[in-house]
Amino acid sequence: MEIEHLEGAVEALLFAMGESVEVSAIAKAIGHDTETTRKIIRNMMLKYNAGDRGIKIIELENAYQMCTKEEYYDYLSSLPCSRKRRC
Repeated sequence: MEIEHLEGAVEALLFAMGESVEVSAIAKAIGHDTETTRKIIRNMMLKYNAGDRGIKIIELENAYQMCTKEEYYDYLSSLPCSRKRRC
């Protein structure tokens, strides 16, 4: 599988779950070992941080979570039904 496809799969998993996901569960879902999965996710984290993106991936012990970058939180809080969640 191409790296872009794997990154897309990880992105979809993290987005759909909305909460932290254990790296072992991500690895199983994409059909790779945990160390390879960590490398894929860390590469994604660098891409998100380098670009002018509104989201980021954070690492929480043995799990990862997709969340809004702090500098964009004011946009979310201005929505009437915002979840007001920060990472």
